[in-house]
Amino acid sequence: MKNLLYDINEKPKTLKEWVLYPLQMVSSCIVATILIANICGTPIDACLLGACLGTLTYQLITKGQSPMLISSCGATVSAVIGALAIGTAPNYLAVAIGGIVIAIVYGLLGLLIKIKGQDSFNKLFPPTIIGAITIVIGVNLAGFIPTYVQVNGEQSGIGVAIAIFVMFVVALSSHYFKGFWKTIPFLIGIFAGYIVSLILTISGVIPLIDIEAFKEISLFKIPQLTFMNWNFSELNWTTIGKVILLFVPVSLASAMEHCSDHKVLSNIIGTDLTKKPGLHKTLLGDGIASIIGSIVGGLPNTSYGEAIATIGFSRVASTIITTISALILGGLAFIEPVQVFFNSIPSCVFGGCAMILYGYIASSGLKTLLNNKVDLEDNKNLIIVSVILTVGVSGIWLFDNAFSGVSLAIVLGFILNQILHKKI
Repeated sequence: MKNLLYDINEKPKTLKEWVLYPLQMVSSCIVATILIANICGTPIDACLLGACLGTLTYQLITKGQSPMLISSCGATVSAVIGALAIGTAPNYLAVAIGGIVIAIVYGLLGLLIKIKGQDSFNKLFPPTIIGAITIVIGVNLAGFIPTYVQVNGEQSGIGVAIAIFVMFVVALSSHYFKGFWKTIPFLIGIFAGYIVSLILTISGVIPLIDIEAFKEISLFKIPQLTFMNWNFSELNWTTIGKVILLFVPVSLASAMEHCSDHKVLSNIIGTDLTKKPGLHKTLLGDGIASIIGSIVGGLPNTSYGEAIATIGFSRVASTIITTISALILGGLAFIEPVQVFFNSIPSCVFGGCAMILYGYIASSGLKTLLNNKVDLEDNKNLIIVSVILTVGVSGIWLFDNAFSGVSLAIVLGFILNQILHKKI
């Protein structure tokens, strides 16, 4: 498929296009970036800056040959939350180490692909493992939703009601809206939820929004860079070991997502990004972007499906548009009114988005199994998927509670895939 208005190396011709195309991509990607930052409790402004710098780094490493936008990674949420809780919270240094772990994993996978080819990677981590692990990640993340719908630290019927309302707005917008509006259902849902929350606050029904936060704010503000809060006194081999156990499994899962994203984008733009610039370069760019995002904003970065959808809808694959979009994200990190607004959004509003997003992650895992025609009548596949699902959601751990859930499940799935051979 190659029916583009602008190809990778082409530039917009009108001022309207220079402005609207980047704003469309920003609108599609900023919601997930903010949502993930709120879920993890990391500063939104720093995460926006991390997404900007991560995308620019990716563009530099891939030499502007891929229009992918890089931003906060949802697949690593569980690992980030676990790392932040190590020692004295929030442990942003542990997250930064996690970003390095991701880059190392990506680098090794890229090296494997460059030397041995794509098939060697698929043999080590077939769709059977990747699909099941992705399901586990989505299901585990869903367990956080009850905390999002709390109001003043307690379970609230109003919080649940607002979350459900937002979920319906997102669902209806995504299903019935046309054109540009169809690409930003989460932005529409958050706006609708915020209006309802504001009405309830102003009317005195329940204080969901801190109105006082909007008083005496300046136009510009320096982002809360997370590396300014590193505590080196808690850096030891135990901490590093826990971080490795937390991040290696989700790194593999997000690497699979990276490969899938670039294949989908390749189909849209009619250029095989797995060959030019090549997966080894895109993985390296994404990995380095994760280090930058973890250091600056406390969140690793990854390729964004929202950006792919925007490119597919607009038929604009120009990397200059992606670069401008990244610069806009970075610029928003310095505008205090924008920061205060996003920080004032009640968690129950994001909870409504999470109802769909987390299920979407789990559903993506199921689609991986279906699209790759994984035969669950095959005893080997059935055992691997079964073990990954049960261990992944059971909460059991081995040696240390950091080696649990996704971490333990993916290791056991990998071992089973190596020792169980197909019967002849």
